Amino acid sequence: MINNTLSRRAVLAGLAATFGASAAAASMPSGLDVQLAPTTASILLARLIQDGALPGANLELWRDPDQLRAAIIAHRCKLFTAPTNLPANLANRGLPVKLLAVIGMGHLMIVTADPSIHNFSDLVGKQVLEFFPHDMPDLVFRACAAMEGINPDKDMRLYAAGMPMEAAKMVASGQVDTALLSEPWASAAILAAAKRGRKLYRAVNLQDVWIQHMGGDGIPMLGVGIDAGLLEAAPDLPATLLAGLHQAKDWVLANPDSAAALAGQALKISPPVFTEALGHSQLVVKSARQARPGLEAFYQTLLKLSPGVLDGRLPDDDFYLGA
Repeated sequence: MINNTLSRRAVLAGLAATFGASAAAASMPSGLDVQLAPTTASILLARLIQDGALPGANLELWRDPDQLRAAIIAHRCKLFTAPTNLPANLANRGLPVKLLAVIGMGHLMIVTADPSIHNFSDLVGKQVLEFFPHDMPDLVFRACAAMEGINPDKDMRLYAAGMPMEAAKMVASGQVDTALLSEPWASAAILAAAKRGRKLYRAVNLQDVWIQHMGGDGIPMLGVGIDAGLLEAAPDLPATLLAGLHQAKDWVLANPDSAAALAGQALKISPPVFTEALGHSQLVVKSARQARPGLEAFYQTLLKLSPGVLDGRLPDDDFYLGA
């Protein structure tokens, strides 16, 4: 649990002009179980909790998407950060889950020790390590490969680690030369390799590949999901949380050292790794409704690759919260 003894004034002052300070405070449920993805963008929700905006919140990190799915299905988790396909899948399966916001755009990249790799096409014939097979990282990689006219199953030697930290350790130690990694694991691998005298670099940012072929702002990758039951008890909660997320983003960017210290405490990301990762993590705050065009383009791409990842269809209109 994060220390919630810090003043709430920083959040509530910004909300008072729009909602009234008393209304903002009243809309905040207490004692929520909050699960965060171990990624850089989760710092925004961690900041809200640190600042007392969610009194008594119990914060946990999930390490595997299946672990988070189980917690949501069992109604143990009411608020969470996750890949944006995960709440969409659960909502389509009939669970009372909504998407509140997108807080992180594409942060998947090819990290390699191979100096011949500069573009996605340079991966042809190479051995590439992935993580979370058949889930978002693998599907985004396959989507980008298809955009480039590449079949990863035939044109490269593709294999998978179970967890991102495992993939990061393997490329840092020299067990493999090239891996698909997310932040902060790309930064962790680069820094760990440097301590061993091994040079790694970010060769391909999948966000760039996506924008080149699809346009728009890129991949709406990480979102904040919420149990719809909370909205009945606190109908102002989405607007309150969105305002707080905007403030949290401003604070993180203005106070990177303090944000890195919070990441060490709340996300178990070492401050040096967080600092390195922050500039590569594409932090944003967009309501789900505002981000809907990009989300639906992303979801359509995933559906073509693996219909089951969204239970075969786009989410309904009421899945997307916010103005």
